Amino acid sequence: MKRFFFWFFIFLGAFILLFFSLNLFDSRPEPSTAAPILPATHLEAGNGFFLIWGFAEPTEADLLAPAFRAQVVELFSALPKNYLFRSRYGQWLTRLNASFRQNWQGANLYFPQLPGEDVCAYFASRRAQIMEQRQRYDVPLRRYRQVLLAMDLEDFTPLGWEFPARSFLLATYTAKLFAASRTLAALDEQWTEACGDLLDAMTAGFKLIDSGRTLAVNSLGKTMVELSLRTLGSLLNRNDCPDAVVRRILERLPARPMAEFGTAGARTFVWMSFASALERVKKDKIVDPFLLKDYFRDPADFYTLERFVAISGPRLFGAVHALAAFFLKKNESAAALRAFWEGVGRLEETPPSLWGSSPRPASRLGAGLDLGPFWWLRNPLGKMMVRSAVPFTWPVLQHYVYRSQGLKVRYDLTRLLARARLQAGRNMSLDQAALKGLLASVDERDPFSGEPYLFNPGSGMLYSVGPNRLDDGGREQPAWWRDSDIAVPLKFVIGD
Repeated sequence: MKRFFFWFFIFLGAFILLFFSLNLFDSRPEPSTAAPILPATHLEAGNGFFLIWGFAEPTEADLLAPAFRAQVVELFSALPKNYLFRSRYGQWLTRLNASFRQNWQGANLYFPQLPGEDVCAYFASRRAQIMEQRQRYDVPLRRYRQVLLAMDLEDFTPLGWEFPARSFLLATYTAKLFAASRTLAALDEQWTEACGDLLDAMTAGFKLIDSGRTLAVNSLGKTMVELSLRTLGSLLNRNDCPDAVVRRILERLPARPMAEFGTAGARTFVWMSFASALERVKKDKIVDPFLLKDYFRDPADFYTLERFVAISGPRLFGAVHALAAFFLKKNESAAALRAFWEGVGRLEETPPSLWGSSPRPASRLGAGLDLGPFWWLRNPLGKMMVRSAVPFTWPVLQHYVYRSQGLKVRYDLTRLLARARLQAGRNMSLDQAALKGLLASVDERDPFSGEPYLFNPGSGMLYSVGPNRLDDGGREQPAWWRDSDIAVPLKFVIGD
């Protein structure tokens, strides 16, 4: 028995020494090719992003006034301490939530999602409701117009911060109401002004996609672009749409590469914010529980761990956190998350027709950590944090990769619809042979199949086969089901 305990303690000591030796030394920090993201960047007075940052402020707030700009600059200068809800930023978010509940409840408006739903007919049948909402939410609409007119629209969200959720919600709701009101204006013969406003909204959306640091800002930009494309597609199918307006739409829809629809800036911001959070853990010797909250599939497990540390006394609490922070390999952890999002970026920019038969992110979670001997002993806390940052890869693929590529497809289809509309002329007549020739002759190709886009004469849909790469004849599912075909109605094609 003594021999057993002797060898047991020898083995245990060797195991502990091995664990310590594998976790004492971090890898070198990877050089970043991204420009530094600092709190003071793009805080000039003419930046229209101030409007979006405080979109849910009360009606009396002037978001372009020097006072509001000074408030935001002061907010960023007082960096959050420990937990956000204890900081000046957290207090401001609390006030913003209260303002949303008090002033902007009920601002959401259903916007037709399926190609079989005619946007123009839907909003025309609900004219009274939309006019009432326009009056009730006049302040957000005026703010939204100011955003569209802003010459500069640069996201200034600092590292470690989040774009205010209530501002994101209200801006999204207002974008829907704006598109609906512009649809009614076009039906009231204000074609030039209405379509010009929709095109301006699309341009502003592309600015947000380009400059968006957070995924929320990137998503808002994509929503603005998508709403404009859906509305313009419905207007292009109307007999009374003037040819001059069709030509203007086509001029404002130049060919755009896939990179302009993606999440490049937001991906960089995500992993740099994660690296910044790890830096604070190493500096303060306190492990932020929110860096681990998604690792535990059962929330009860997470709170059990937290309660154990909380009731263990300040000395043991500090010792546990300091020891965990000491053995956290922040460079290796940040590199793993960066590799994941770079893999997502490669998928975004590569046509799915070239992915192969089983599309999955090119870099799986843990890449860079699960290498070499005894990889399972290396950086355990860092692995937990990385897997908490992206707990599931499939939603990432659906909501970022597929959404970016789907938006590119909708943009291409709307361009093709405008070309077909010009070719059809005032008599609104285009035979199938001419349409097939148009689809075969243009540069646009379906990224999901690598072939020309398709047309279904039975349903009247111009479409892509979609992420599942199965031809369902242009039958598109709602937005939350991103595996289906992607379709745009085309109503003026006649039989051969």
